[in-house]
Amino acid sequence: MSRQEQEQFTVYAAEAAVPRYQRAWVWGLAALAILLCGLAAGWLMGGAGSSFQGGARSGIHAVDSAVLLVQREAANDELRGRIARLEQALRGDVCAPAALEALQPASR
Repeated sequence: MSRQEQEQFTVYAAEAAVPRYQRAWVWGLAALAILLCGLAAGWLMGGAGSSFQGGARSGIHAVDSAVLLVQREAANDELRGRIARLEQALRGDVCAPAALEALQPASR
């Protein structure tokens, strides 16, 4: 083999001579590039598909979103009340009946 112009690079004559970790890096980067291209294509196709929906569908979606928001707020209020009861129970005597009741998991 003739003298290399760039000494930090090594040219291998056969694939078997390439160190295993270098082959793993190449395959890993190729897989990562494919994954990122797929994610970008999915993101672009998802954004393009949502822009073609009709006005009626978007109105239904807005109503559904409002209903979900009200339900989330109700659940959040319930959780805030439970947190307040738990904090109050933990501040006082933990073995008191009211504290034990507050510390029990909520039955649904």
